[in-house]
Amino acid sequence: MFKKSLLAAAAAAVLMTGAAQAADDNITNIAVINVPLIMHEIPQAKDSAEAMAKEFGPRQQELMTLEQEGKKLAADLQAGKFKGDELTDAQRRLAQLQSDFNLKGRALQEDAGKRTHEEQQRLAGLVQKAVDQIAKERGLQLVLRGENVVAYTVSALDISQDVIDRVAAQDKQGAAKKK
Repeated sequence: MFKKSLLAAAAAAVLMTGAAQAADDNITNIAVINVPLIMHEIPQAKDSAEAMAKEFGPRQQELMTLEQEGKKLAADLQAGKFKGDELTDAQRRLAQLQSDFNLKGRALQEDAGKRTHEEQQRLAGLVQKAVDQIAKERGLQLVLRGENVVAYTVSALDISQDVIDRVAAQDKQGAAKKK
């Protein structure tokens, strides 16, 4: 009876050791990424932001000019600088400026939103490609988005910097091909 108990305990210990080893093996097949950090750090995101500022900058400047004109005209109207027909013309001009500002502001907001979405999709594709490559190279079975799912992880499981480096390398390769 004692031998059977000892044998059962030994078998349980071996099984538990094997299960613990299997669990340890699976842990190394998991990685974590911090997508906001990656999207902030990759050079393509910075290039994209600069290109967007260049693309939409003139329209933003035009809106600021319209706003300044409208404020000046409204202040002049408030101060009573216009009388008679000039007053009517100034009120119409202010209404037209407000209408132009609102229309152009909405159009800019829609266009910038659309382009921002397109750029985010393009960058997300680059990041996903890098994550897929790294996961395949390292035999990872699971890559989690750390900002939404993981409360704590050891730094060894975080491959965010590797993804940033890989995407940055794609940027350098793309620049070399353009030359």
